[in-house]
Amino acid sequence: MKRTSGWGLVVLVGLLAIVLVIWVLWERCGVRGCPDVDQLDGYVPDEASVVVDRRGVELAKLYTVRRVVVSIDSLPAYVPVAFVAVEDQRFWEHDGVDWTRVAGAALANLRAMEIEEGFSTITMQLARNLFPERLPQTERTLSRKFAEMRVAKAIEEKYDKRRILELYLNQIYFGGGAWGIEAASEEYFGKSASDLTLPEAALLAGLIRAPHRLNPRRNPQGALARRRVVLWRMAEQGWITREEAEAAMAAPLELSRGRVEGPDRAPYFVEEVRQELEREVGGALYTGGYTVHTTLDGAVQGVVEEELEAQLEAIGAGRYGRPGGGAGPVQGAAVVLDVRTGDVLAMVGGRDFWESKFNRATQARRQPGSAFKPFVYAAAVAAGYPPTHPLVDQPLRRVLSNGTVWSPRNFGGSYAGVVTMREALVASRNVATIRLAEEVGLREVIALAERMGIPGPIPAVPSIVIGASEVTLLELVAAYAAFASLGVRPEPRLVTRVEDREGRVVWQRPPRTRRVLDPAVAFVVTDMLRDVVDRGTGTAVREVGFTSPAAGKTGTTNEATDAWFVGYTPALAAGVWIGYDEPGTIVPGATGGRIAAPVWGRIMRRIGEGAGDWTPPDGVESRRVDARGRVYDPECAGAGVGRVEYFLAGTAPAGGCGAGPGAWPDSFGPLTDSLAGVPVEDSAEGGGWWSRLRRRLFGPSGRDRRPAPGAPRDTGLAPPPGEGEPRGRGREGRGAGAEGRREPPDSPTAEPPGRGDRDPPDLVGRPASGGRPRPPARPDTAGG
Repeated sequence: MKRTSGWGLVVLVGLLAIVLVIWVLWERCGVRGCPDVDQLDGYVPDEASVVVDRRGVELAKLYTVRRVVVSIDSLPAYVPVAFVAVEDQRFWEHDGVDWTRVAGAALANLRAMEIEEGFSTITMQLARNLFPERLPQTERTLSRKFAEMRVAKAIEEKYDKRRILELYLNQIYFGGGAWGIEAASEEYFGKSASDLTLPEAALLAGLIRAPHRLNPRRNPQGALARRRVVLWRMAEQGWITREEAEAAMAAPLELSRGRVEGPDRAPYFVEEVRQELEREVGGALYTGGYTVHTTLDGAVQGVVEEELEAQLEAIGAGRYGRPGGGAGPVQGAAVVLDVRTGDVLAMVGGRDFWESKFNRATQARRQPGSAFKPFVYAAAVAAGYPPTHPLVDQPLRRVLSNGTVWSPRNFGGSYAGVVTMREALVASRNVATIRLAEEVGLREVIALAERMGIPGPIPAVPSIVIGASEVTLLELVAAYAAFASLGVRPEPRLVTRVEDREGRVVWQRPPRTRRVLDPAVAFVVTDMLRDVVDRGTGTAVREVGFTSPAAGKTGTTNEATDAWFVGYTPALAAGVWIGYDEPGTIVPGATGGRIAAPVWGRIMRRIGEGAGDWTPPDGVESRRVDARGRVYDPECAGAGVGRVEYFLAGTAPAGGCGAGPGAWPDSFGPLTDSLAGVPVEDSAEGGGWWSRLRRRLFGPSGRDRRPAPGAPRDTGLAPPPGEGEPRGRGREGRGAGAEGRREPPDSPTAEPPGRGDRDPPDLVGRPASGGRPRPPARPDTAGG
């Protein structure tokens, strides 16, 4: 009996302690104390947030463009009614806290075992919007909720309901930089709030729940769906008739152009920052007096703006030929990224932010052309293919699953016969690259590209190999950054931290990186891409004076509508895109190498010199090779001549001394055998390097588990879209006739016998021979 009484006393004391804590939190409005609600009279947020670059130099202030306090009596009756109906239907009855709603929310959350339903009233929302420092929205604690309820009751004790609703309508945030009903009406509909129609009032009332997600400019369908909810609730509660609700639901969404001003410096970058932080910290971004520390380097930004603008002016002035048929002025975009942290050091999204706020670096999804090819070659290297692996570069036709004939071509219609993997990438040869992807398998290529940050799902059609899938410039630059850092992809970062007026960090974003590629694979591909810059389609980078180590790739799409160059040094990754918003020929004969690469080179000449060089990581071995990619044995007298080639350990082909015919194994021999149906590892000449790699990776039984380079593979190719020819637009290929440069003199030209007799995997297609002839599809002419 005594034991029971003792436990009862403990429980009683515990309950009293809990009640005491709750009472103290209630009376003190949480741990921060109660704000003075008298400040509500004439209160207007008057301190903007300041955006600064990485050195603390101010870029912009974030604040509302117009803030006009309007009387509730000046508004149509349905305007305040719409907000009450959807946000707080018992507003006229409660004393700041809707206890019925509190109980219902608690029961719903208990059943769901998570926070599924809230109970904020209009007065509680007003409290946290007026006092963001005392009631921070990012702090989701019981203490803050008690404080919010206590302040709401204090507001209700001092002001009548109409005054509270008037304050709410003038203080609440509507997204798009608009604060208060008047600014929102001007921003979205270009009119005073006194002129709002019922459908417009319902749409604005619906934005309050998620101003960024439901912004009608970004998400019109979501905004209209929320508008329907508001109108139904108004009808259910008797504020409007059912007929009025249905008529308002049928009204079209008609938005004005918007009046929110933009920043003066790095405007596209600042707008991206504003949108990101709007999601993270809400409307307090415009009223809390925050300091937003960004990753932007003002000096780098200035260089990028100058060089891109100069190039666009030169194109418009006809320096590269008569401008093509695109609508409006030719546009451009550029991004510079720190490869270690992902920090965006510079971003230009178009030639004039005030004419068009559309960010072509982050919002425009365009086909990259041959700038996609490094992912094909990376997949091949990862699968054990050495850079000396021979590829056929001869006309190619494939009959696709839907019966159409796909005939991709090299730029200028020139072909080299047989080329090594390195030479195919350096000269941006489409057909050789497509054949390589068939050998490696599209599944492997797509999986690697998506792992490196190219957003999926990438369609499993052959034309993606030469750039038919769409990507933004920022996504492509971030993916290339993984090559630069030898396999570690950084997530692009614009903001490092946000501080309040007292210097306290209210939000921060540490660097995010993840390994997506083996360091050895990244190094070998980088070494191949260095040749693109030094002697391939990207030599304009060197011609404008940039001399430090660099790697990269050009890209051009059909009819010269998109020109790309994306490249990197050991410290920086950067990309340049030029084209029209509505695809059209930039100038006749435009290519990424001719139009975009010079801009990249001039930018890097000013910001990227002296970044060091790459060091071969573990898992990479080097050999001396001749012009055809044949390996010299170390003991040969001529082993010191030729050039250095890098291989994954165990994948270097067998070498020789080059003393004459038959003294040196022909590295192109296995190609002929494999095309005739003999597996590479079974041919006398081809067993060396692949057998060594197979034993290294898989042991003696590996040959049954992994096909050799050159052997047919299951590509994982899905049937292409039914509308006919895939939209492959990769337009590069340097060689005779490509960007005015001659074919490298050491490219082999003889096609081995039997290459054209091999059928590729069925899902890829088959050579178009025999049967009833079909008219050829429009060829892909993309390349460099």
